[in-house]
This record gives sequence, structure tokens and C-alpha cells, in this order.
Amino acid sequence: MSIRLTSRRGAIGRNWHAAALRDAAETILGVGRAGSGKADARAGRVQWLDIETGIARGDVLDADGHLYQARVDLPPFSPADREAFVQVARTRPDLPTRLAGGEYPQDLEAELAHSEVSLLPRGASELSHDCSCLDWPGPCRHVAALVYVLVEEVDERPVQLLTLRGLALEDLVPPAGGRSPAAAGPTGPTGPTGPTRPEDQSGPGPASGPEDPSTPENGDGPAARGGFDPARMDPALLSEVIGEAPAAAIASFYRAGAAPSDQPSAIE
Repeated sequence: MSIRLTSRRGAIGRNWHAAALRDAAETILGVGRAGSGKADARAGRVQWLDIETGIARGDVLDADGHLYQARVDLPPFSPADREAFVQVARTRPDLPTRLAGGEYPQDLEAELAHSEVSLLPRGASELSHDCSCLDWPGPCRHVAALVYVLVEEVDERPVQLLTLRGLALEDLVPPAGGRSPAAAGPTGPTGPTGPTRPEDQSGPGPASGPEDPSTPENGDGPAARGGFDPARMDPALLSEVIGEAPAAAIASFYRAGAAPSDQPSAIE
């Protein structure tokens, strides 16, 4: 079994964040390795992809019939970078849903740049690689093939960038007590997301009360403007990525702050 890329010709990676990851990786691959890696990826030589904190790895079938384990590393955030990212992310109540739906807002990266933080590699020097083959120092064609499978995975599921940096979607939602990220402390790196195999392919504070002029009953809330309303969000989008229990907890958090009590809910 193997992973088949959606892209059959041209550049791999359609969305801006996937293109940024691809461009950073191709800086260290070079033209020759990039070409052979792209061909191997499209030929389905990458057998599986596993993404966890700081590491993407997978087995790659060589032309000689041997399997080699390749890996690409993107270091997780330091505690300071993690706090800076979470503080910005929690000002955007729609970010978890957008990430779960396959969108990573480019303007968020522009805002993060003020703190010199990025989910994406801040340069080729942030990326490292290894392979069980004897092509040293590399990067070898097996690493190159893995890179392109990773690019397409991130293209469709930008939430994987969070995983690589040691974060999860639930980290983007403020704790119920309303503590700041500094007071609450980091939740620690996320665990493995599990391999991506062919059969698998197919943050704000609590809502304002009635006295807040931005609430729907005053005619100027997100629902009134046709924007994102956390109290009405569909947890099904999040449950596919973080599971039913965390998604339900996030939805309940926003519903608890919504008023009046007869406001319709997407999870009833």
C-alpha cells in the first residue's frame, strides 16, 4: 500500500501555507533531489506518513525494492514562542474551525511576524532530515519524496502544522477560568497524530453578556453581521480533528456564555 498524491503535474501544494513549506524544503533539496523526490512521491513510493511533535516520518520504497525510513524535522515551539502564538491565536475565535476546515489565514502569519513567530519554517535552517539509506549527508531522494507527501498533507490539513509545533486545536481556546496563557502555563507538546495511510485518505474569551454592545441581541454581534458566532458553531468540524469530547467541550464553553437561553444550538 502507498500514499497517492492528488497532484499529478506542476508544483505540489496549492494553498499559500503549503507553498511556503515546499519552498523552504526545496532550498535544502536542490533541483536534482526535488525532481526525483517529486517523481517518487507521485509514483506512490511513500508507504505511510506519521506526524508528531517536531517530526514527520515515513517508509519510502526505493527502486531496488528496499524500504527506507525517512524523516523531516521541524522543531516545536520554545515556551516563549508558544505563549506568543497562543496569545495571538486566542484573539481569533474562528481560528480552530478554520484550521479544522483546511484554511490557515495568511494575515495571522503577518500578525505573528511582529513576535518573530511562525507555524511555518522561518527558513531552511529550521528544517533537518535523516534517512536509513547510505546516501549521506543527503538530503536523499527518500527524504525528498517524504517532503512532498508532507506538503500535500499540510495543504489539505494545516492543523498538522500545529502538531509539528507541539500544539493542538484545544490549546487555541481560552481556559474556562479566563486565565492568560502565562498564568495557565503551557499544556505541553501534543502526542502523535497517527500515521496517514491510503485507507485514511478520502481562541477568544467567554462570550459577552447582554450588556455588551457586541452581543447579537444588540444587533452588532457576529451573527448580526453574518460573521462567525462561536455559540452557533458546528462541533462536527472540530470533532474530525480533535475527537468528539474536546469538540463538545469547546462548543459547550461558548454556549455557556451565550444569551438568551433560547438561542439555537448546533449541537442539540
